[in-house]
Amino acid sequence: MIKLLSLSLVISFTWMCSINLNAQEIDTLNSKNFITEFKEAQRLAFDGNRSEARSICYKILKGQPNFYDARILIGRTFAWDKSYAEARKELQLVLDKDYDNKDAISALIDLEKWSGELAKALFYCEYGQSFYPREEDLLIKKIKIQQEMGLDAKSLQTINELLEINLGNAEGIKLFKAYKSATRKYSLIVKHDFEHFEEPYVRRWHVSSFQVSRRNSWGSLIGKVNVGDLVKEGEGLWSNEISKQFEIDAYPRISASNYMYLNYGYSPDNLFPEHRAGAEFYQKLPAKFEASAGVRFLRFDGSAGHKNVYIYTGSVGKYYRNYWFSLRGYFTPKDSDVSRSVFFITRRYLRDAKQYIGLELGTGTSPDEARGNVSNFDTYKYDSWKVRLAYQDQLIDKRLTYLLRAGYEREEYEVNEKRRILTFSVKLSYQL
Repeated sequence: MIKLLSLSLVISFTWMCSINLNAQEIDTLNSKNFITEFKEAQRLAFDGNRSEARSICYKILKGQPNFYDARILIGRTFAWDKSYAEARKELQLVLDKDYDNKDAISALIDLEKWSGELAKALFYCEYGQSFYPREEDLLIKKIKIQQEMGLDAKSLQTINELLEINLGNAEGIKLFKAYKSATRKYSLIVKHDFEHFEEPYVRRWHVSSFQVSRRNSWGSLIGKVNVGDLVKEGEGLWSNEISKQFEIDAYPRISASNYMYLNYGYSPDNLFPEHRAGAEFYQKLPAKFEASAGVRFLRFDGSAGHKNVYIYTGSVGKYYRNYWFSLRGYFTPKDSDVSRSVFFITRRYLRDAKQYIGLELGTGTSPDEARGNVSNFDTYKYDSWKVRLAYQDQLIDKRLTYLLRAGYEREEYEVNEKRRILTFSVKLSYQL
């Protein structure tokens, strides 16, 4: 009897173990299937098929409700589609059940930053730090948000905190250099513009500009001294016809989304306009657009007396990925007609916002360039077209910025008479 009972117990135990092993094998197999499906969802999401990726993730969650990676991916794809309310809902569901989920916290930080809710993004940075005080990625996100909010002193504290944890953190070092650059108030700027033409006579137009720029809490202020030299055939540089012009530019901030450009210049000599002034209002728009509208004023003092010229201008700009596009027009009333100039600029940013290559196309004359800053109103009467290439980069620990531009113009100097103009410009800016 005892032997029979023992045999029964052994058989029962073996049968129960077999059931448990089969269940574990099924769970393992299901888990592997879920992981395979999730990897497919990730691939679809990164390829731009976000709706399909979400469908797979929802299917996974029906079988594995606590597979949080799937729900986080759903939240991120909603955020990429700018469906921020749906994204918040999904990510919050994860934190409700797994309150210290690092990936969900990181996704919420990105979501709030993209949606413009910087204060909320900063809150989730600090929330994440309460669980992961030495997490470098969280600190980097926090620094960038603080800098975007203008919290420079606090961002420096967070940078120091990051570098105490890892002195060799490359992103931390980069952010520290960017902070130092942003807090330097003064810049010395030297610029030289050169133009050369041979019709109807040989002329070389040199304009050297010496500038001091200061960043203030309200915006930027720039003082300029321009020296112009119109070199005739047979003359050397610094000829007898040298003129001076004194200018001041200001870029006051009105709010976080708009600012102004203000300018005044005076020249006691004959190569520049006697007076020049400008005002323009800039407004940031959704989807990384920017628009502006303003006016330029030039007062020419000639043998026939004074002539006041008003030039109305407006622009539309757009950032798209690593590109910037700008279209600007100038409209100059004259007699019963209006002279029009149009300029298109595109830039391809390379390493960062200070390094780019650019292409400039234009028709007509701009009062904001060396060609338009002369005491000759006839410059605005004739047709012309131009093309320029530009390159900007930085040196000396990013304190020295240099800009090079070279161009070719075809300008009408008399009715049906045209000439070729070669242009070159170099600009150096050093932060103190």
